[in-house]
Amino acid sequence: MRRVLLIAPFALISLVHQIPGQGAGQAPALPSKPLTLTQVWTLDTTYTDQRHGVTFRYPSVWAATTQFAYHPPALTRSDEAKPIAGFGYSEGGFPRDRIVGPYSRTNLEGVGVVYSAVPVAGAAECEAKATSLSDTPGHRRAVFGNRSFTVHETGQAGMSQSIDGSLYATYAGHTCYLFETDIAVASPGALDNIQALTPAQSRDIENRLLDIMRSVRIVLSTRPPG
Repeated sequence: MRRVLLIAPFALISLVHQIPGQGAGQAPALPSKPLTLTQVWTLDTTYTDQRHGVTFRYPSVWAATTQFAYHPPALTRSDEAKPIAGFGYSEGGFPRDRIVGPYSRTNLEGVGVVYSAVPVAGAAECEAKATSLSDTPGHRRAVFGNRSFTVHETGQAGMSQSIDGSLYATYAGHTCYLFETDIAVASPGALDNIQALTPAQSRDIENRLLDIMRSVRIVLSTRPPG
């Protein structure tokens, strides 16, 4: 999903963003040397939410955060579906003061995944929550870990920056499970010596974020309530 970005007069000031941790933490420490593409995308760590029976894999070099760019993910902006956890990778602000990783010479701000589990009465309520967070009326379906998810588009733009995401929703055990993967970029027209991600790079990032979703497993507890 492509967005028309608003070019602000003070774009370079606005593009130097802060990357909070889980809520309002500090930005993660920068690596001692630039990260490689392999390091950025190797799914070598597992997140586990024992209460809701959820696991998924993500790269260990990503930071525990629910915001990895100027605009936050849709789940983070929701009052009813605040993320339980999130992990993201950021290339830093603009102008770049150092090379962080393989995308530092592009307009990529950051990528990430956020996750939420919300009590609901049924599948219809779960789908309504996902639809309310989407900025498009339709959806498609995908299957991960033998579970069917509806897939919605999310996004926000302004101040020469945008974030585009895919929101995945599935219902099980009176719970609405919501996962959102996002790609955040800055307008290359507002920056000097910064090139837009190529179509091939964008497709590769989308596919790698899909790998995180392919690792999602939801195993409901068989223990009786109470």
